[in-house]
Amino acid sequence: MKDCIIAVDTGTTSMRGILFSPEGRILHISQIQNPPSYLPGGLVEQATDSWKLALPSVLAETAAAAKSQDLRVAALSLSSNRSVVIPVDEAGLPLHPAIMWQDLRTEGLCKALVYRAPEVYARSGLPITSVFSAVKMRWLRDHKPEIFARTAKFFGVQDYLMHLLTGDFVTDRSMASRTNLYNLENREWDPTLLEIFGLPASKLCPLMDPGETAGILTTGMAGATGLEPGIPVISAGGDQQCAALGMGLLSNTDVVANTGTGSYVISLADKPLHDDKMRLFCNVSAIPGKFVVEATIPASGVVYRWFAENFYDSRSTGSEAFGRVNAEVDAAPPGAEGTILLPHFTGAGAPRWDSKASGTFYGISLSTSRGHLARAVLEGIAAEMAENLNLMEELTGPKARVFIAGGLTRFSGFNHILADMFGKLVSVALDAEATATGAWINAAVHLGHYPSHALAHEAASRPSASSKAISQDNSFEPDAIRHTIYLDLLARRSRLYDALAPMRT
Repeated sequence: MKDCIIAVDTGTTSMRGILFSPEGRILHISQIQNPPSYLPGGLVEQATDSWKLALPSVLAETAAAAKSQDLRVAALSLSSNRSVVIPVDEAGLPLHPAIMWQDLRTEGLCKALVYRAPEVYARSGLPITSVFSAVKMRWLRDHKPEIFARTAKFFGVQDYLMHLLTGDFVTDRSMASRTNLYNLENREWDPTLLEIFGLPASKLCPLMDPGETAGILTTGMAGATGLEPGIPVISAGGDQQCAALGMGLLSNTDVVANTGTGSYVISLADKPLHDDKMRLFCNVSAIPGKFVVEATIPASGVVYRWFAENFYDSRSTGSEAFGRVNAEVDAAPPGAEGTILLPHFTGAGAPRWDSKASGTFYGISLSTSRGHLARAVLEGIAAEMAENLNLMEELTGPKARVFIAGGLTRFSGFNHILADMFGKLVSVALDAEATATGAWINAAVHLGHYPSHALAHEAASRPSASSKAISQDNSFEPDAIRHTIYLDLLARRSRLYDALAPMRT
């Protein structure tokens, strides 16, 4: 009986259990949708029971798929979204709904602490923004003191899932590096950062490296899932770090761009990198001893979904749901006849980091069609990514290859827009399960199935073993004329953002 690995990929809107063969081929996917609640005042929360109920369900289905193929599940490997805060008591029971990464309730607190931002960035590689965990923990201290007092530990999503599976309290360093409380240089929780945010170290979980065993599966969870008790549960790393690994980010001269609810542009570094203007972030990589330089765009795929649902009534989650939208995008000319979208629906992320920025259509006339607007949405998302790629090259050197993945890359029209906007060849991971593949790679190396991350990635990328391979058929060359159009678009949208500054006061 051959060994296999189950990766659990928990994103902002769903949880997936993915069964991998020994060669890194995806054999089965179980998925449960569980989007967060978007509440008035910029609050974004999630009921923790949604994960508690989804986890045994996706694992049971995936374990059954392994059994049906005469495979033994050797380990579980977990990756999830980051910078979510869940206060739990001494038994690990949640005391409050999860405060999600895109929640904006802490904006006032961020302003009050902004004078400490350079010091925080120098130590943690992150500025003070509402995205990261520390200000959410501080908000609970200030506004929910009774909950704060009862809090034994602060979990992220991944920590909570690992506790459900193993009973342990632990977090990995890739997750810790998204809190504003982790020192990149000494690789530990930082006392000065804890003092700045007014938080006790006792409420933070012990640290471990990504790609290591966090604990073993409990008898109770084994009974609920059909898995063997005692198998290792591996913390593979944060979702974007794992996605970068799964997409093949193994060299400092490459870059990956991953789209989901938000988008991320990521490159690799051998040591912590700091941007004097605090526009880019530095985090711990999923690869031991490495770091990632990351640009975060909070709203990308969620904006396209919003547009489709409100302008096309396209509410299905199936692959054909966006067919009409995409057809009209393809029919509209590059530049959308001067129509521009600033996709700042939850504030502007990198490189501007402006929480008061809002989504803005500009350049609409009586000749503007719905298709022009749809194309402007995708061009606006791609332009945000291109600005960050340009900045990344400025700070870390030129990038030879761009790998892209995520839901939006299932539409070839968007991939052409990216290539033309970047002015570079882009290559697509075919099945867009890059995060799960990265989680499999880390587990496969940890278990000794492969001697290195590079060899594990090579195995997963072989066309004979996996449909995830990067192939020439899924590479998109830039068009020089369209690139010129988009260079002008980038300049115009920058001027538009600056011109709207008085409206954001």
